[in-house]
Amino acid sequence: MKTLTLALLSLAVLTTGAFAQAVVGPTSIKLGKVEIAAPSSPEYQVTGGLNKRYKTAKWLEFEIGYDTKPEEIDELTFKFTALIENKLLDGEVTYVNIAKGTEHFAVMYLSPKSIDKLTGGKTLTAASIQNVWVEVSRQGQLLARESYKPGAQPNLPHVAGMVLNKTQTPFAPLFYDRYEEIKPTR
Repeated sequence: MKTLTLALLSLAVLTTGAFAQAVVGPTSIKLGKVEIAAPSSPEYQVTGGLNKRYKTAKWLEFEIGYDTKPEEIDELTFKFTALIENKLLDGEVTYVNIAKGTEHFAVMYLSPKSIDKLTGGKTLTAASIQNVWVEVSRQGQLLARESYKPGAQPNLPHVAGMVLNKTQTPFAPLFYDRYEEIKPTR
């Protein structure tokens, strides 16, 4: 009898834990507008060591706001695809421990050197940025999709490695409280 009681009690505790976790699905995330900016490289004052001369340059910043409904989401992966100079550029970032609420933001960057490579050293214009698509997923399940302009992605080869997450840029220590914690990569 004690064994049966313990087994039922254990089952009840496990079942309660399973029901307590919120289901994360397509209605759990609401994406805002994709915003594009061109910030300059941040400048830092360094004391000691060598002082090297350099010229600050423009980066491309892709940011999207989003709201979440579940109390907490363990992780969300944002895949950014930018169509610039007829090239599709991919990058993704995974945020962890996302609390319920509004005013969450995801951000990715394109470096000045990558911009130069894409434009052949010419000045980047608004016409050069043809579109940006953002997909958010959790554990491989697509939850939401948004784009800067209406339109489907063209059938072009994708180039990975040029679109960088915040920790891969000089913007890493800035605006820390604006963004969720980035899942470390191994």
